[in-house]
Amino acid sequence: MKQESIVIVGAGHSGAKAAAALRKHGWMGGLTLIGDESCVPYDRPPLSKAVLLGKKTSEQCAFFSRAWYADNGIDLILGESVASIDRGRGRVMLKGNWDLPYHRLLLATGSVLNPLAVPGAGLQGVHALRTPQHADDVARSLHTGQRVVVIGAGVIGLEVAAAAVERGCSVHVLEAGPSAMGRSLPSLAANALVAEHRRRGVDLHFGVRVAALLGDEAVAAVQLESGESLDCDAVVYGVGVRPRTELAQAAGLLVDDGIRTNGLLETSDSRIFACGDVCRYDSGLYGRALRLENWRNAEDQADTAARNLLGHGKVFDEVPWFWSNQYDLALQVVGLPALGAATEVRTLGASQLYLSVDADGLLRGASALGSVREIAAPMKTLKKAMAAGGSAAPFL
Repeated sequence: MKQESIVIVGAGHSGAKAAAALRKHGWMGGLTLIGDESCVPYDRPPLSKAVLLGKKTSEQCAFFSRAWYADNGIDLILGESVASIDRGRGRVMLKGNWDLPYHRLLLATGSVLNPLAVPGAGLQGVHALRTPQHADDVARSLHTGQRVVVIGAGVIGLEVAAAAVERGCSVHVLEAGPSAMGRSLPSLAANALVAEHRRRGVDLHFGVRVAALLGDEAVAAVQLESGESLDCDAVVYGVGVRPRTELAQAAGLLVDDGIRTNGLLETSDSRIFACGDVCRYDSGLYGRALRLENWRNAEDQADTAARNLLGHGKVFDEVPWFWSNQYDLALQVVGLPALGAATEVRTLGASQLYLSVDADGLLRGASALGSVREIAAPMKTLKKAMAAGGSAAPFL
C-alpha cells in the first residue's frame, strides 16, 4: 500500500480537510494536495466577519501551517492548476507540463464566483470577497464615513453589510430578487433579518438591477437600470457562484450542476471521488441529488470522502446545516426550508424560530434568528428530527 498514491485536486476547505482525514484514518501511502491559489488552505467564513472587523488577520485563517503538511507527509503543491485527467493511465496532467500518478483521485475543485458583468466593474474600489487578499482589500475600504454599496443580499453580502455598519460606514444593499437570502430562508425569516439590518441603518433595495459602475479610475457611483444613481466610495459584490466542473467534464465524468456522485461520493469512475461545493450527491434522505455550498457540508464530506477512498463504504446523507453571524445575532438554518409549504413561527426568549413544514406535516427545514444561547439546543433537536424523517407535530 505504501507505493500507492492518492491525489486531491483542490486545496480549499474540503480538499485540505480530506487530506488531514486520510492521515487520521490511517492512510500511509503517497498523498498530494494541489491548489491553484498561492496561499496555504484557509477557512473562508472568518474572511467576511472577523477579518473585516479587524479581529483577525487573513493569515490567521489558515487551517494549518505549511510545515504541518510536510510533517504529515502531505505533498502540498500551490499556485499550480491541473490541466487534465488521464483516467486510463491514472494520472493528472498539470499545466506546468508535468504529471502525477494516482491510485485514487479526489476532486475538491469547489466553486468560482460569478463575475459582476456590468460596465465599470474593473474600477478601483470594486471588490469581490472570496480570498484572503479580497478580505484584506475590503477591510482597508471600511472606515468611518465611507459610503459602501453591496451588490447581492445573500449571506456574504449581508455579512459584509453588517461589518461595514459596525465599522462606521453608510451602507446600501442592492438585490435583484424580491427578498434576502431567497434560496435559503423562508420569507418570514428573511423579512425579520432584513428588518434587523434596517434597524441598524442599512438601506436595502429589492427588485433592482445595476446598469453600470461610474467613475474615472476609482468607483464613485452605482447607476441602476431605473436611472437612479447611488454615490459610493467602495462596492462589494456577491452575485453567486458556480461549481468548477470543467476538469471533470473534460475527463468524461458525469456532470450535472456539479460533479455527480452516489451516496458514497464516488463519481461515475470508481477510482475518483468528489466532495465539497462541487459535489452533487444522491441524498436518500431527500430523494434527490443535492449540491450544497456551506462550511459544514465541506467539512463533513471531506471526512466521508477520505473514509471511502480507503474503502470504508460510508454513505453520506446529512441534514444540511449552516449558520451566519451578523452584528450580535446568530442565524442558523437546518434542512431545506424551500421544501416547506408553510412556515410556523415560535418565540424562544428574544429569538425567533421558523419551522418549514410540507403538505404532509413533515418538518423539512428550520431557521432561527437570535442568540446562540437560545437557539443552539432547539436547532440541534430539530436537526435530529429531520434526520429521522419525523413529523413537525411535536414542535408546533
